[in-house]
Amino acid sequence: MSTMTLTRPEATQVDLAERSPRRRLRLKRHWVLLGIVVAYVAILAIRLRNTAFIDEALYINAGHSYLAHWFDGQPLGDAGAFFSGLPTLYPVLAALLDSMGGLYLVRVFSLTCILSAAFLMYSTARHLWGQRGGLLTAATFLLSGPVVYMGWLGTFDALVIAMLALGLWVGLTRSGIPSAVLLAAVLTLAALTKYTAGVFIPVVLAATLVFGTRGMLRAGIATGAVVASLATVWMFWGADIGRDLAFTTTERQALSPTGTGELLGLLTDHLGLLILLAALALFLMFRERGWRLPVLGLGLVLASMMLPIGQMILGEAVSFEKHLAYSVLMLSLPIGWSLARVSRYPLMVTPVVLTIMIMALFPLVRADSMYRWPNVAGVVEAISSDPQPGLYISSATDSIDYHTRAIPDVSWETTFELYYGGEDAVLDAVKNERYQSVILRTSSVGNAEQDGLQAVFLEALDSSPSYSLSFEPFPASPHNPDDRWLIYSRH
Repeated sequence: MSTMTLTRPEATQVDLAERSPRRRLRLKRHWVLLGIVVAYVAILAIRLRNTAFIDEALYINAGHSYLAHWFDGQPLGDAGAFFSGLPTLYPVLAALLDSMGGLYLVRVFSLTCILSAAFLMYSTARHLWGQRGGLLTAATFLLSGPVVYMGWLGTFDALVIAMLALGLWVGLTRSGIPSAVLLAAVLTLAALTKYTAGVFIPVVLAATLVFGTRGMLRAGIATGAVVASLATVWMFWGADIGRDLAFTTTERQALSPTGTGELLGLLTDHLGLLILLAALALFLMFRERGWRLPVLGLGLVLASMMLPIGQMILGEAVSFEKHLAYSVLMLSLPIGWSLARVSRYPLMVTPVVLTIMIMALFPLVRADSMYRWPNVAGVVEAISSDPQPGLYISSATDSIDYHTRAIPDVSWETTFELYYGGEDAVLDAVKNERYQSVILRTSSVGNAEQDGLQAVFLEALDSSPSYSLSFEPFPASPHNPDDRWLIYSRH
């Protein structure tokens, strides 16, 4: 008995000494592979090219308005009204970044957030399931068209995804009471940055409860702190938040009505492979001993479908593809676990590697296709060539305004504001020569009612003696020859 007691630790030490170099080698290989995936995704993102997207311009312009109001006393107007998040958070941050490095730096910040989210998911999965699980979870998250697209889009979504990933990391890898307070702070900030992120607060808290260390205690503390924090914010800004939340989320009307079949097709194109892998993950998880792992996996898979199903019910195509990045975040953990699990079966490493290689092909096409909004470079050049003071209107007002901010005595109105008054408002605006320039596109804006009012607008401009085309129509996008810019100017 005594001999066994003495020799067993010695044998263990020798075994560990022999295995330690192999472990270090595997660790280095995993880091190299993760670095390759990160570099690949970063290159795919940075190579995307286009002028400011309407949402990018909207947030940055509003942020500059707040900064000018705070520091120079300029009137604030309706900057930030009806935003889907507190306008003093991300828009102000984006404006500061824009002041230092322009739109490029704003997009670099988004890419940094996405890559940070990937490392957080890697660390979370590695803590739970080992190095291989961490690598495959991070790869699953990064190798997705919507994620790459969001990584080079200067909106609050990349920041919110990073905060949700941080919430999962804190909830599933930490154990102390202070971490519960940190978790509450992160989730509260995510929900205030983008109100829609609030639907993921119960998901992260439930994951902490089910799979986190001291889950019941920490999830309970975090829940109480989140409720208290949001209640405090509501006491001061509840009226504005309620208005914005109703307009953008709870009572939203579809801006670009689209049938369920078409949206389901987009979901399948972007996430079809991941949905199949998630089904495999659930199958394997429910074969494991215990209830925590399958409950965690099922909860994350169900959470991944919340935003797509919500938009299908609403029939809204706007932001549908962008929101799929949230779905990828939720799916990455169960898929990463299942791929790591399968790769340990005999002769299954090769199929797993092939799966990752197939996943790597999707961002090459999907991210590019989502980055094809109307390019306003030609419009900016036309306006800058002979800037006339006055009121301008366009279907891409925010984007053009962002690129022409330096031109003095030019103010902007959106076609959405004009069309809200109906056909009479459109006809009166042309009759009274309200606008110095009108900038429209020949293609559909994605809303039948607005398309009808734009047709009225164009007909009135063509028949008006006060307006004429100041430039020959020119392409709005190199990918759609039928979509052209029309610039009408007042004589």
